Amino acid sequence: MDKQNLHTENLINTDGESRQVELLVTPLTNAGLKTNIPMRRIWAMPSKWTFTIKPIRELIFKYVKDPSNWVDPFAGENSPAEITNDLNPDRPAKFHLDALEFLQQQTYAEGVLYDPPYSFTQAKECYDSYGKELFVEHDKKPTMMNYWSSCKNEIARIVKPGGIVISFGWNTNGMGKGRNFEIVEILIVPHGGDKNDTIVTVERKLAGLFDPQ
Repeated sequence: MDKQNLHTENLINTDGESRQVELLVTPLTNAGLKTNIPMRRIWAMPSKWTFTIKPIRELIFKYVKDPSNWVDPFAGENSPAEITNDLNPDRPAKFHLDALEFLQQQTYAEGVLYDPPYSFTQAKECYDSYGKELFVEHDKKPTMMNYWSSCKNEIARIVKPGGIVISFGWNTNGMGKGRNFEIVEILIVPHGGDKNDTIVTVERKLAGLFDPQ
């Protein structure tokens, strides 16, 4: 491995302890430009609750130093964001709305944690359990592609220029350059066996498109 593509960084873990990690800086195309994007691959046990996975939680707290005005539309458990939403009324969130409706009601965010169902199958399983009655007001449903693009458009609208969106899933699509975001870093968390990797994409909003009023 080319040592010129490696650099070290101090991370603060959830216990407040500092540890040094080695990052692979990979040349990637970002917003049409070839740039160096830090990329790490750290093995961890899988968990239903994404934010409890150690390397993911450490990455989150690298950016969410103050949870004020951080928004999480799919909060589940253990979200550090101040403004949280989860369709399931049993989850410890401030709101229990359809995620798109929740995002449409927001006006400003320092940053967003975006951890939706990772596939249409997961979305169907989730929304078949509860919440079908929430979709009578609009024609966008979680099993349709335009639902997820609409969620991302709303996130792009509310996040301040320079704000951070941390996306979780099985790919690095994130918000994308079309919404005026650039990739800051990528974390790949393999879980072993036949489990899919969890991929975390950190992006920063550039000035311009979708600026909050």
